[in-house]
Amino acid sequence: MRKFFASNTAIKILSIIAAVVMWLYVMNEQNPQITTMIRDVPVKLLNLDDSKFALIQDPSEFKVNVKVKGRRSLVADLKPNDINAEVNMRGRMEGDNLIRVDVATPPNVEFIDVSPREIMVTLDGIIEEQMPVVVDVTGTPASGFAADKPLTKPQAVVVKGPRSMVNAVKKVSTRIDISDKNSTVVSTLPIRVLDGQDKEQKNVTFRPDVVEVTVPIVPVSNVQILPNINGNPPEGYIIRDVRIDPPTITVTGSEDILKNLQSVNTESINIEGRTSTLSVDAKFILPRGVTVFDEDTQSARVTVEIERLATTTVNTSSNEIEIAEIPLDLKAELEYKEITLTVTGPESIIDKVNKNMVKLNVNIAGLTEGEHSVRITADISRPYRIIQIEPADIRVTLQKLSQ
Repeated sequence: MRKFFASNTAIKILSIIAAVVMWLYVMNEQNPQITTMIRDVPVKLLNLDDSKFALIQDPSEFKVNVKVKGRRSLVADLKPNDINAEVNMRGRMEGDNLIRVDVATPPNVEFIDVSPREIMVTLDGIIEEQMPVVVDVTGTPASGFAADKPLTKPQAVVVKGPRSMVNAVKKVSTRIDISDKNSTVVSTLPIRVLDGQDKEQKNVTFRPDVVEVTVPIVPVSNVQILPNINGNPPEGYIIRDVRIDPPTITVTGSEDILKNLQSVNTESINIEGRTSTLSVDAKFILPRGVTVFDEDTQSARVTVEIERLATTTVNTSSNEIEIAEIPLDLKAELEYKEITLTVTGPESIIDKVNKNMVKLNVNIAGLTEGEHSVRITADISRPYRIIQIEPADIRVTLQKLSQ
């Protein structure tokens, strides 16, 4: 034994043992085992079938805190990206999915715990929907022309993306300018996919991404609508008013026809013997080669107000009479008289008649110097009518103008 400890072999073995003891001391005292928390470790989502599903959340939102154990020299400088945290998305369904987080640590680092142990991943199904293309027409055509209904080729596009994003699309549109155009406009234009606030939806795709737009530019004219009223109310009744809605329409046809077209009639409206107001939808009678520009407007609402007649009198004087056609070398003077007018009109408004609504006239064309008896005439606006003037005649004196 004494020889053994005195030998070189013994010395070597003892040196190794001493080194091991020293290493164990240093490791336990200077580089001990510690437990620490690595925060905000990103979670990887594996095996997501992006042809069927899309994430509702931002992937960067998925983070966990991982507790690990190991020598200080190994764990002190660990970064979140040094830890592998992942969830398996295979077989998941649309909607909310609560999935366990699996964690892998670097060699010689022991995994202790993860928080949260599960994360909620919400998936949106990928869908396709066919949507019509709306053409926004801007600008005004040349004078005498209008833009007819635009056409697109194709008429619809296929929008694809997450269900919530596709459902948020409210309009698929393109825009074309027809300023000062007098013939059909054809153009290939890009598509815009818009939400309810007219903002472009970025998280969807669509095909095709361009369409061919055709906007017919046609000659037009705005013409008056004339109601074709036949017959009369019975005695003692009157047509108070005729209203038509709309009063005018826009028509289209050849320029040669339109330049001479001022008005169009309605079909016949019979009021023979009626004693009350009539309101009907009357179709337009259009010349050959002329159509209504707005296809939805093919008739006008014609209202014929019929009322019982009433009578009243209006008092005025010869001072209100206007003398017409006075010879150049003469002056005219009317005798003064009180004048009574008998006026008839609709019962509901007969009390509104007054002398300011009446124009009294005498015409003395061709008369010579001296006194003459002339007929008084009177005008009043519809629906009133003057049925008697008392007196009917008045004396006028014509004298030479003083030199």
